[in-house]
Amino acid sequence: MSWTRWPLAIAGRWLVPLLMIVFALAVMSMHYQHQMRQIDQDVSAQESQRLRERLSIEQARIDEQAGLGNSLLQHRLVGGLALHQGLNQAYLVGPEKRVLSSLSRLDIGQPLSAVLSRVGGASSPLQALAMAPLPSAIVVQRLAQQPVFVGLVPLQGNQRLLVQVDMSYPLALRRVSEQAELVREGLVLLVAVVLLAVLLHLLWFRRAKSLALALTAMGAGNLSVRTGLIGRDELAHIGEVADRMAEQLQAGQDRIRRMSDILNRSPLVVIEWRNTEGWPVRYVSDSVSQWGYVPADLLNGPLQYIDLIHPDDVQQVSDEVTRYFAQGPDEYRQEYRIRKADGGWVWIEDRTSLTRDERGEVDTISGILLDTTVQKEAQLAQREQAEQLRMFYELPFLGMAISSPLDKRWLQVNDRLCEILGYPREELLDMSWAQMTPPGDLERNVALFDELLAGLSSGYQMAKRFVHKDGRMVHTEIDVRAVRDRDGHIRQLFSTIQDVTVRTQAEAALKDYKEMLEQAEALVQLGSWAGDVESQQLTISAQLVRNIGLDPAGRMPSDAEYLARIHPDDRAMVAEDMQCIRTGGDAGELVFRTDPAHGPMRWLRRTVRRISRETEGRGPRYIGTLLDITEAVAAEAQLKRLNQELEERVTERTAQLSQANMELEAFSYTVSHDLKAPLRGIDGYSQLLVEEYGDRLDDEGLRFVERIRKGVQQMSDLIVDLLAYSRIERRDMVHEPVALLPLVEQIVDSYHADIEKQGAEVRLAMEPFTLPLDREGMAVVLRNLIGNALKFSQGSASPRIEIGARHETGRRILWVRDNGVGFDLKYHDRIFGIFQRLHRAEEFPGTGVGLALVAKAVQRMGGRVWAESQLGAGATFYLEFPE
Repeated sequence: MSWTRWPLAIAGRWLVPLLMIVFALAVMSMHYQHQMRQIDQDVSAQESQRLRERLSIEQARIDEQAGLGNSLLQHRLVGGLALHQGLNQAYLVGPEKRVLSSLSRLDIGQPLSAVLSRVGGASSPLQALAMAPLPSAIVVQRLAQQPVFVGLVPLQGNQRLLVQVDMSYPLALRRVSEQAELVREGLVLLVAVVLLAVLLHLLWFRRAKSLALALTAMGAGNLSVRTGLIGRDELAHIGEVADRMAEQLQAGQDRIRRMSDILNRSPLVVIEWRNTEGWPVRYVSDSVSQWGYVPADLLNGPLQYIDLIHPDDVQQVSDEVTRYFAQGPDEYRQEYRIRKADGGWVWIEDRTSLTRDERGEVDTISGILLDTTVQKEAQLAQREQAEQLRMFYELPFLGMAISSPLDKRWLQVNDRLCEILGYPREELLDMSWAQMTPPGDLERNVALFDELLAGLSSGYQMAKRFVHKDGRMVHTEIDVRAVRDRDGHIRQLFSTIQDVTVRTQAEAALKDYKEMLEQAEALVQLGSWAGDVESQQLTISAQLVRNIGLDPAGRMPSDAEYLARIHPDDRAMVAEDMQCIRTGGDAGELVFRTDPAHGPMRWLRRTVRRISRETEGRGPRYIGTLLDITEAVAAEAQLKRLNQELEERVTERTAQLSQANMELEAFSYTVSHDLKAPLRGIDGYSQLLVEEYGDRLDDEGLRFVERIRKGVQQMSDLIVDLLAYSRIERRDMVHEPVALLPLVEQIVDSYHADIEKQGAEVRLAMEPFTLPLDREGMAVVLRNLIGNALKFSQGSASPRIEIGARHETGRRILWVRDNGVGFDLKYHDRIFGIFQRLHRAEEFPGTGVGLALVAKAVQRMGGRVWAESQLGAGATFYLEFPE
C-alpha cells in the first residue's frame, strides 16, 4: 500500500480522533522545543553577562597586583575564581605559555599545553584561545551545542587569564520549572481533544456507518435498500442522492436484462475487454457458444482472449491495435482467425469501439464479432489460384512447377523450368521429376519427399542435380512446399527450381584458387586468418594451423587447443590479445613462441588489420597473418652473440664486424628474394583470377581478391622498408660538409606533385649553412619527415608545412612543422620504434618504418630527434646536430 494512501485504510471514527491527538502532541512538542530554546538563550545571555562582569573586575585586580609585583596575591585572586558558580578551570599564563597560577597547585610552572592535554585532551576549548593573538578586550565565547563558556582576559606584561565555566546547573533549574507548566497545559489540551472526538462520534460517525452499510448493500446488487437518513447536513444529502441512484439503476438493470436476452439469441458475439496484458475479457454474450465455449471459459477460466487468436495473426492484430490505440480512429474493423473449442479455426470480422479516459488513454475495448469463415475461405481460394498463376507467368527467371503427391509427376511447369531442363512443355508434363534426377540425389530427394507426405515437415529445401535433355548435369536449388485442403490433406506440391550451375562452377574455381593460395602460404610459412566480431566466426588457413604445430587435416582447433601450443610464458599475453579482438578492440602486432613441450620451439609474428563497419551499424572485422620468424629470430640471436664476442675481442672486432655485415647482407638478400618471390606469385595468381574468373565472382568475392592484392602490396612495401632500415644500419656514414638549404629545396621539389594536389603551402624559414653530415642519410631523414607532414596534414582545410632552422651555442636545430592530425605526446617514444603506428592504415597508409629510419639515421650521424604535438593541432619534429 502506498504511504500516501494508508490513512484511507483507517475508519474515519478512529482516524479523526487519532489525527487530533497527533496534532495536539505536535503542538505540545513544538511549544516545548520553543520554550527550551528560549530558556537556553536567556540563561546563556545571563551567564555570559555575569562572567564578563566578574572577569572585568578580576582583570583590574590582577593587573594592579602585577604592577606591584605581588605574585602571591595574584595566586590568591586566581584561586578565588573557584567561588564563581560553574567555573571549573582558571589559568594565569605568562608570555612563554607557562601556567603562573591555577585552581590546582600542581599546574603551576607547567607548560599550558601539557596541562590542557591532561585535563581536556588535545581538543580542549581553551587550547585555541591560548594560541590566539592577545586581544585588546575580554573575550567570552560559548561552545557550540554545549552549556560551556570559555573566557580570555588580556593582562599586563603579555599575560593572559583563561577560564572555563559550566552553566549546566542554572540551565537545569530553569528547565525543571518550565517543564511542570508545560505538562499542565498538555493535559488540558488532551482532555479537550477527547471531548471533541466523542462529540464527533455522536453527531457524525454513527450516521456515516449507517450510510456505508446501505451503500454496501446497493453495491452487492440489492437495489431495494434505502439509506433512511434525515436532516439537512451532508450525510443526509448523500443518502438522498444514493436512494435516487438506486431507483435509476434498478430501472436500467431491467432494460439491460431484456437487451441481453435479445443479443444472446443473435449470431453476433458481443464482447468487452480490459486494456491490460493478454486482453482479459470483462463481458461476453452467451452467443459465444456457437464456437463451443461458455462465457465462464473466458471470464473466469484459464483462457485469455489472445490465446484464441491464430499464431500467424497475433502479430498483425497486435500491431493494428497498437496503431489504433495511439492514433485512432476509435471505431475500426479487423479480420483474423480464432480457435474453436474443438480445435478448428474460424474467420471473424471484429468491429471494435474504444472508450478513452480524460487523459486520452484507452480504458475499455468493446467489439461485435461476426463469423465470416465461409466468405473468407472463398476469398483465399481465389487469391491462392491467382497467386499461383502470377508466380508462374510473372517470374520467368525462376523455374516453377506444381507436382502430384501421388506419382511424382509435374502437373504444371513454367517457361523458365522448360528452359533450365531443355524440354518442351509437353514432354516435361509427361515425365516425373524422379526420372530426371541422378542416383545419389534421387535417394536424398525421395527421403525428404516421404517425410513431407508423412506430415513430419511442411516443406523442404535441397541442392540437387537434374539431367538436362542433352545429357549434361544442371545444378539447382529447389524449394518444395505442400498445399493442403481444409482437412489437412496434401492436395498438390508447389516447387521452385533455381539454376545455380554457373555459381557452382565459380565456387569450384574459387576452391582451386584457395588451394593455390594455401600452397603459396606454405612456401613462406605465412598463415592467414579472418574474424568477425558480430558473428564471432573465425576462419584460419591450413598453414596457420601448421605454424602452431597442429595437423590441418583435422577440425579447426579450439581456443584451449590453440593456447596449449603457446609457450607458457607467452600464453597469458596471447589469450588477452584474443579476447581484445573478440570484443572489437584495437590490437597491434604480436610476437610469441610455441611450447617446446610439443616439439622444437618456433617464433611467430601475428599481424592484424581492423576493418571498421560502424557506418553500417555492425561490429568490426579483422584480417591478419601468422608468420614463422624462427629463422629471423635465430639470425638475430646469432647477431647478438656475435656482438658480445666483438665487445670481448677488441683485436678481432673489425674482421668479425665485416663478416657479420656480409652475413647480414646475404640474409637481407635472401629475405628479400624468398619473401618477394611468393608474393609476386600471389599477386600474379590473384590478377589472373580477376581477369579469368572475374565475371563468375560476386561482389564479395571480388572484394576478397582486392584485399589479398592490397595485403600483398603492403607486405612488399614492408619488405622494401625493412631492407632500407637494414641498409641504414649497415652502411658506413661518410661525414662531409653538406649544404642544408639546397638539399631541403631538392627534396621539397621531389614532392611538387603531392604539394599541388593537396593545395599545401610550404614555407622555408632557414638561412644557408653547412653541417658535417652523411648526405644520403640526411636525405632519408628529410624525405620521411616532409612526406609524413604532407600525409598527416592532407585532411586540413589549408595544409601548411614549415621547414626551418635556428642556431644555438655549438649546435644547429632543424624542424619540420605541419598543421595535421597530430598525436598524443604520451606515445612520443613509441612513434620512433619500428612498426609502431598511431593511426589506422585505412586512414594513413604506411608500414610504420619511416620514423624508425629517421631515428636510426640521426643517431648514426651523432644527432638527436624528438617531436612536439597535440591531437588535432599538428606536429613538429626537431633535429639537433653538433656544428
